[in-house]
Amino acid sequence: MPKKRKNRPHGHYCKICGEYKANEKFSGKGHAAHICKACSKLSAAEKAERMTLKRLENMLGGGISREQKKWLENRLHDDRPEVADTARMVYNACFPYAGRNERKHQLVINTLEFEVNTEVPDEFGDEEKVHQIFTADRHTRVLTFRNLDSGESESIVLDGGRMAKLLRWAVHSLEIFMWDEDYCTNSAVYDYDPYEPDWDDEGPDDVDFTEVMGAEETEEQPEIDPSEITWRVKVSYNNGEQQDTRCAEEYLPERVEELRWRMLGYFEDE
Repeated sequence: MPKKRKNRPHGHYCKICGEYKANEKFSGKGHAAHICKACSKLSAAEKAERMTLKRLENMLGGGISREQKKWLENRLHDDRPEVADTARMVYNACFPYAGRNERKHQLVINTLEFEVNTEVPDEFGDEEKVHQIFTADRHTRVLTFRNLDSGESESIVLDGGRMAKLLRWAVHSLEIFMWDEDYCTNSAVYDYDPYEPDWDDEGPDDVDFTEVMGAEETEEQPEIDPSEITWRVKVSYNNGEQQDTRCAEEYLPERVEELRWRMLGYFEDE
């Protein structure tokens, strides 16, 4: 004798509102069509929109196939505002790095200023305290190094596309535009996500997208005392965006340290 499935919802499922309701809530035809009496009174457009919203909601529960992803991407451009906004939230939840990868192809660095003021390992692995500033300019192709402790300063021209390659590497490999989110909490940086909507209204009543996204309201972080900054990057992008990321952690994150060694390497090559 087959076993009964446990925790099976009672009643009949309505594909419009997504609820299980008693059989008397369905007409004969509605029972066969999986549409309750209340939802059957909606217009065709309302039924279609609610079914789409319910399908979007159900995508949050598991993996998404290639066909489902294509359908979801099409909903991002839906002419129904609630559908498009909900699709963006679902897309962000299912593909958290999609916005980050999209930005890589939108950002081009014009100028970059990189300051390090902490202990770093030297070529022998010993710790040394440094206070250095590097600046890079795409248009002049000039890379400058200043050692504020010794007063040493040096500038070189990176021709042959080397400057563009350096700045492109900072965006695509180091993801410098995400350092504020990845490493710091006190920086002044414009955080743009092409799939993040401006929410004026909440989504479906039975979906808590704030919980789904793991977002929570936090108090504004106090500004870092300038004397406590261990590293800082100031970036100007060709789309007008300005980034000012400052951090007071004692040690440099791996990608921040990698940028320092890369820039030092140009002067050693010269």
